[in-house]
Amino acid sequence: MAKLICDYNFAASKNILGGISEEDLAVYKKKAELGYERLLKMVEEGSVGFPKLPEYDTTELKDFAKDVKTNYNDLIVVGIGGSALGIEAVVNAILPYGYNAMSYTDRGCLPRVWVADNVDPSKIQSILKICTPDDTLAVVISKSGNTVETAENYSLIYSWFKSKVQDMKKHIVVVTDPDKGPLREYANNNGLRSFPIHSSIGGRFSVMSPVGLVPAVFLGIDIDKMLQGADSITKDGLEQVLTLSAIYLYYMDKGKSINVLMPYSSRLDKFAEWFCQLWGESLGKKYTMDGQEITFGTTPVRTVGAIDQHSQIQLFREGPLDKVVTFISLETHDNDVSVKGDFYEAFNYLNGLHLGKLLNSELKATEAALLTSKVPSVKIGVNILDEYSLGQLFMLFQYIVPIIGLSVNINPFDQPGVEEAKEYAYGMMNRAGFENKKTQFESIYQKDDAFII
Repeated sequence: MAKLICDYNFAASKNILGGISEEDLAVYKKKAELGYERLLKMVEEGSVGFPKLPEYDTTELKDFAKDVKTNYNDLIVVGIGGSALGIEAVVNAILPYGYNAMSYTDRGCLPRVWVADNVDPSKIQSILKICTPDDTLAVVISKSGNTVETAENYSLIYSWFKSKVQDMKKHIVVVTDPDKGPLREYANNNGLRSFPIHSSIGGRFSVMSPVGLVPAVFLGIDIDKMLQGADSITKDGLEQVLTLSAIYLYYMDKGKSINVLMPYSSRLDKFAEWFCQLWGESLGKKYTMDGQEITFGTTPVRTVGAIDQHSQIQLFREGPLDKVVTFISLETHDNDVSVKGDFYEAFNYLNGLHLGKLLNSELKATEAALLTSKVPSVKIGVNILDEYSLGQLFMLFQYIVPIIGLSVNINPFDQPGVEEAKEYAYGMMNRAGFENKKTQFESIYQKDDAFII
């Protein structure tokens, strides 16, 4: 099984000015432990459920997938935010690059995968032009069942299906609340196959619930292995969770306002996007849970090595010293290959060098360069990227983020700052019950032509 390591050498005071000392680490681990205790209490009370996701019985889901996964050439995942970023991260990490361009046989007779998230007409229309209705399965995902972007995209897919397929029920799977919401009502009233998202699972913590598992299993991804990796963090990763939480808390207190995640693997590009939602939406809070103003949080930034080593590192090293960088490294890279530099004498030093070794050498070089510029960094390493280690990475951050939030008494499981814009949009669309919001929006959204050039 994949082994996960956490290396904080270049965040420690021994190696970097202003770094965390052993004494500071002990103090901040106490704060992290307080957050962990509060998290466990919420889990025990049943209001937070993500730590129990590894217990999910996948039997029914896998049996269902056996009946349908070989019948379709395309899978369209309809969702947004936590209902899209998680499965995109899984697909990006586990399936080969260019998977959708491969032949049906080379894909193992598994469907191509498309994510209809944004309500950008060019995106959804392009997906529908590429796919064929009678050869497509749609997985519609919304925890609340109210998500307007999901409803909008699904309405187009529904019309696309309606004129071309005989039995809609064979082409639609729903993932939503088990008991309430319009999507639940729709699924029940139309006899659609559905899988529940428990109310204790927040959208950005849901990748290892049916939100991520349903599309993943249709793509031949080993969901049990992913859950086992997640479970290993719950059972054996507490020291790593608390240490990293403490280090982040320390640097937040020291004014480091930007948290950069930089995996040295293109396969973790979408994971970094998933992390940005998890971190930003969970920790960017104005008030504590008892109503005190706190204005807490730091800005998450997604980068990928070695690509952004050739751009963003310039800013990280010579711009404001307001960043902490978290690297993710792979000891072994899939499909690694050695190269020859014999096409030109100046590149002879490349002879016999493996691409994976070059990538890992560049990571170490970047660590060293940041250190000389007094930019703290930590490194999370796995020996190989597969379903097990991906589950570990998901669960590691799913623990760290709420522990940080709960340690300072904010609610890492709500998103009040997101809701107002949604409600203004509902008002503009004349949704019943949001008339007040339309009036508020119209009073606020006043622009002067003098400021338009």
